[in-house]
Amino acid sequence: MRTASFVAVLSALAGASIASADDSLPGTYAVSQRTVTVTRANGSTFTAQIRYPATSTAANAPFATAAAPAPAVSFGHGFLSAVDLYDSTMDHLASHGYIVIATTSEGSLFPSHSNFALDIRQCLTWLEQQDVLAGGWLLGAVDEAKFGVSGHSMGGGASALAAAADTRIKCVATLAAAETNPSAANAALAIQVPARYIVGSQDTIVAPATTQNQYTNTDAPRQFASITGGSHCGFIDSAIVACDSGSITRADQLAKTRALLLEFFNTHLRADPTRFAAVWGGGATVAGTTLTRDARTTAALGTGSLSGNAGTPLETTLTVVNVGPDATAIAPRVVGAAAPIEVSFTPSVSAVLAAGQSAVFTVRATSSAAASTTATIDALRVRDGAGASASLGITFSAASSPADLDGNGTVDAADLATLLNSWGKCAGCAADLDGNGTVDAADLAILLNAWS
Repeated sequence: MRTASFVAVLSALAGASIASADDSLPGTYAVSQRTVTVTRANGSTFTAQIRYPATSTAANAPFATAAAPAPAVSFGHGFLSAVDLYDSTMDHLASHGYIVIATTSEGSLFPSHSNFALDIRQCLTWLEQQDVLAGGWLLGAVDEAKFGVSGHSMGGGASALAAAADTRIKCVATLAAAETNPSAANAALAIQVPARYIVGSQDTIVAPATTQNQYTNTDAPRQFASITGGSHCGFIDSAIVACDSGSITRADQLAKTRALLLEFFNTHLRADPTRFAAVWGGGATVAGTTLTRDARTTAALGTGSLSGNAGTPLETTLTVVNVGPDATAIAPRVVGAAAPIEVSFTPSVSAVLAAGQSAVFTVRATSSAAASTTATIDALRVRDGAGASASLGITFSAASSPADLDGNGTVDAADLATLLNSWGKCAGCAADLDGNGTVDAADLAILLNAWS
């Protein structure tokens, strides 16, 4: 079982605004490329291509220090497919501040899938070594706690093998993942981190059902994303021998692929709250795709909207269930609540919930002034950062004055007439504004001070 603490992160991110950026567009970093030599545990070596945020687009440019420490993704190429065929996808992630490393090994007609998975993992070891290498160009540049894996076809299946075996890997996102030997579908039973399996609906080389076997066997939070009209070779930058094609263009499929990968990695390698609802909650998925989500968690609010007067707290409940099979605590978070509205939770995090167990949180909204917002309430699994979300509308109206005796929103002559008609002993009547049992000059003074 793997457990990571997200509570501090949740506190820092509470109240963040929900962004609507197009994740298919390039990021802000220039991207450079290097070819590096990676040494295996047995002393043999292989080469890998590495893409990274850099000071310029020139080859071997210095690392962009503003991106440090950067999360990293180890990528596996497809059968008989050169790493260069995935340039646009790897460059896209690098432009958003990721280090992407791709082994060039196992490119023969008879590749070893188990060795390929080992090399995908060894690329992560190489990054760890470079992160602490005195005088090295990646010194201090790698976030060793934020590793993901990805890959296409054979590389997708091999990345599933890697994720099942390596506790350093925090999430996996594959492209048309093929069955491997040993079986990626069987290995999926051991995957303990969030997984997104991306396919093209018209793939004629690796049928979507093949990848779906891996999805079905994954017990961790899992997703099956299908690009409508996508093909197997639509995941690469140019056609190769015996390629297929779908009803959408290559450029369209690659754009959808970039968006699906980036939002998933941002959610699980950066704990980005602005992507969570799209990935695990009720937010809209990438246009032209269908997404099956199984977060192994359910979340339900007692009500979808709260309303009342400013200055008076509003409350509802959030009920969460850990579907399992692995135990986890649940930590709620609010995203998109507009000031001056504040939202808090009691408790701030649940006890560790076994499979099938539930927890109930009190959701409390407060505001010092009239305001309204639609917030997203996320229920995050502390174990792996997946979860569920729900939308909560919150409206605070201006509190009415006690001197507004007729409730019309203003203190005016009608209220004065009501007070004067109640003059004298009047225990419990509304015009007794100071509650002393008598309507008198003190009450008149309160009404005149509230005159509107």
